[in-house]
Amino acid sequence: METMQMVSFAAWRDDGTPHPGRLPAGRHYVTLAELLVRLGSYGLALRWKARMVDEEPHPAFARMRQASADTGIPTLELLAMEAPHLQAVDGDFEGYADGELVLTLREFDSSSWDVRTADAWVLGEIQRHYPDARPMTADEWDGTN
Repeated sequence: METMQMVSFAAWRDDGTPHPGRLPAGRHYVTLAELLVRLGSYGLALRWKARMVDEEPHPAFARMRQASADTGIPTLELLAMEAPHLQAVDGDFEGYADGELVLTLREFDSSSWDVRTADAWVLGEIQRHYPDARPMTADEWDGTN
């Protein structure tokens, strides 16, 4: 079994483009939908389970959590929901292939995304799109550090 690796990157991005009427200009929030798109064909084969820390999440996240509770939901179905396009505060989005957990996307405090996987391609794509991605320790992932 391959070793899981973890990286973390800032959820708020300076994209350098003006956004009239939005403050701050030139910044955007990385949503779950954006990350799923970055996974390309790798992510299409996954089924997703949502685990939210908030006991009373936004109704869209509550629907997503409920829909994914049993066997998870396919990526395209998840993308069709409202929740992946919204900013959550805290949540784990777990991707499964053939019933095995292969990827976790963790939205942390609306400030960062943490990614855990053993797949080198996924880590490379995250680092390519988000160059500030830094390695995390298991203690940081578990919240003990």
